[in-house]
Amino acid sequence: MVPGPANEVDLRHALTRGRDLSGQLVVALLCALSAAVAGAAVALAVGVLPEGRAVPVLAFVLSALALAPAVHALIWRGDLFQPIVPIGLFFFLDFGMRTLLVEAGSELAEPFIFVNIDNERGPAVALAILALVLTYAGYYAPWWRRAVGRIPQIPMALPAHAPWMVLSLIYAVGVIARSVLLLDRRATFASLDLQERLTDDFNLLLQIGSFSQFAVLLAGVYLFRPERVRPGVVAAVLAVIAPIEAIFTVAFGAKHVFAFLLVGLAGLYNYRVRRLGGLRFALAVAAVVVVMFGVVTIYRDRIHRGVLERPTDAASLATAPVALAGELVQAGPGEFLHAALRTLANRHTSGETVASILAYGDTVDLEITGADLVLIPAFAFVPRAIWPDKPAPFSPQVSSAFRGVEGNRTSFGMTHTGDLYLRHGLPGVVIGSLMLGLLYRLLYGWLVDRTGATALGAVLYLALFWRIIFVNAEIIPVYVQAIRSLVVGLGLLVLVAYASQVMGGGRAQRGL
Repeated sequence: MVPGPANEVDLRHALTRGRDLSGQLVVALLCALSAAVAGAAVALAVGVLPEGRAVPVLAFVLSALALAPAVHALIWRGDLFQPIVPIGLFFFLDFGMRTLLVEAGSELAEPFIFVNIDNERGPAVALAILALVLTYAGYYAPWWRRAVGRIPQIPMALPAHAPWMVLSLIYAVGVIARSVLLLDRRATFASLDLQERLTDDFNLLLQIGSFSQFAVLLAGVYLFRPERVRPGVVAAVLAVIAPIEAIFTVAFGAKHVFAFLLVGLAGLYNYRVRRLGGLRFALAVAAVVVVMFGVVTIYRDRIHRGVLERPTDAASLATAPVALAGELVQAGPGEFLHAALRTLANRHTSGETVASILAYGDTVDLEITGADLVLIPAFAFVPRAIWPDKPAPFSPQVSSAFRGVEGNRTSFGMTHTGDLYLRHGLPGVVIGSLMLGLLYRLLYGWLVDRTGATALGAVLYLALFWRIIFVNAEIIPVYVQAIRSLVVGLGLLVLVAYASQVMGGGRAQRGL
């Protein structure tokens, strides 16, 4: 009997949203097994290639897998909020581009800190392909997208009129906290060892310093209204925050904060107004990345050569950008571009990190368990003063063990893939990567890409987004910071709404 139109609709409904939990688990298991088989098939197919061809072919396949969804999201949708965009770019830069440059003998790719890993480069890239495919399987799973779309939206309200006074105060608090870190603690990240970074007061000041980023993003909600954008107000706000953030970027030597603000504001603009074309948007993002890498690289190079000095007081902090600008002019566009590309190639070395783990992982005796991942909320909120034995990041220990240097505190990009492999081997990579894909879809689909989602959800998403995208880092520190950022973001939203009402900032309006 051929079903009629009504029966076809009912049947389609039964095959999609009507699945029970056991059916959904079966689908998830099939996705994981299919992805694992696909990854193994790639590795076996490359294994029959002539010697010397396998690694470049694997790197090319991974690059294509990593870039395709990212480019599609940028050019066809102009969407910077999709987690697949930065994650795909990370995999491309760390496992794809860097591997191809090393195999080609390019001068841009300096030798890695660990040696005798040539035989593990291919397996490392193959493992990355498996991890990326499984992440896609979780992120794009249709049943999971539908399930996320049915999660109730949290109602939230903000004043209809821009509370500039409140936002300015929040931004000022963040600036003061970062100034204390820089001037009182001399806390450039290059000058602090691991133990100093783990202290509670340092982490507290660092978290308060992030207030500035939240204030800027909340300001973006009011600056980029769908009904009207006022270029003069936008220019005035940028004229205030851009020099301040540039000074901190130069002083701390950290590119990601300033780049995050620019990319976050651009993403909010497209999310609220949607005027930028996809190709121009992608080119603008690429230009921001190259400029930030070039500026910070030349700054660090001049510091190491003694031409410039790190700021140590308010006067030197104020004059540092002028001195750096002079060095940038003297360097010229050729050196600037070469410095940016060199840093891009040598800061993204996850492929060789995972190769080192595959080569030497059995020699590392670490007190790590899978239960640590379950305790991430406790790590985020219980201070070390109360829990002295709280586990510390173990990537410096791995680096020390690989180098054979007792007490070496140098850290390196452990990567989520390497972390999962060290903890649970190949099953850990398979299950962990799939779970990460599900988590990325949960955050993006619930807070941003759904009917009824608001700009406030986008700001909360960005609070998490700029933490979780560091897939080249150890898992626990990334998600500890993400949870803290979520709590801070929620607290600041409540503070802005309450303070605005007390100060007569206007009636609260839902959906802003």
